[in-house]
Amino acid sequence: MSWLSLKTPAQAAAASARLHADRADALAALVGAINAELSAATASGPTLSYDAAVALVCRATGWPVGHVWLASSKGWHSSGAWHDAGPEFGELKSCTATTELGAGRGIVAAVLFLESCRFLPGLEGLGSTERRHHALALGLVGVVGVPVVRNGRVEAVMEFITRSDVEPDGDLTEALLAVAAQTRRWTPGQVIPPGREIAASPRAVALDIAIPVELAG
Repeated sequence: MSWLSLKTPAQAAAASARLHADRADALAALVGAINAELSAATASGPTLSYDAAVALVCRATGWPVGHVWLASSKGWHSSGAWHDAGPEFGELKSCTATTELGAGRGIVAAVLFLESCRFLPGLEGLGSTERRHHALALGLVGVVGVPVVRNGRVEAVMEFITRSDVEPDGDLTEALLAVAAQTRRWTPGQVIPPGREIAASPRAVALDIAIPVELAG
């Protein structure tokens, strides 16, 4: 029995409305943060490296882990691009570096199926028993995938591992795809050409906070 069932219908409706308003306020508060991050990152040119892109998203959302997968002849492998919230993520990082995701495995398969962002509850999206073990030990619970599309095909998948389940959201999807649109493969020593500052910006992004159960159902 939920706490809402113990209230009158009017009280329950008011409480539910407040919860929805709190969630909307949390999303709206991050619009400025993601806009500022993207604007600052692209001030000297509209292109982000994979490392810069996942770091930007992690800073704006509070998600503790960001990573990028690349296609190979054997499936999908780590690009080496990685961002985390501290040294405690070292084992997960090392494990990811040696993981290959074949067809139909993990967040990559989920993203490729729709060629769009995917928000997966649980850790099956990690596609590896060992990675799942390390993520569980760190208290991580969800996986988000974002396609990086070039010339009509998905050339990379940005993966984020979160401390709370992330609900699918149109504004969040738009924000993540906006970052992906400014992202391309880059290696140390390669110069990213300068360009004009990006004027357009995504509308919203979700913070990695616990959403009340009434809003998750």
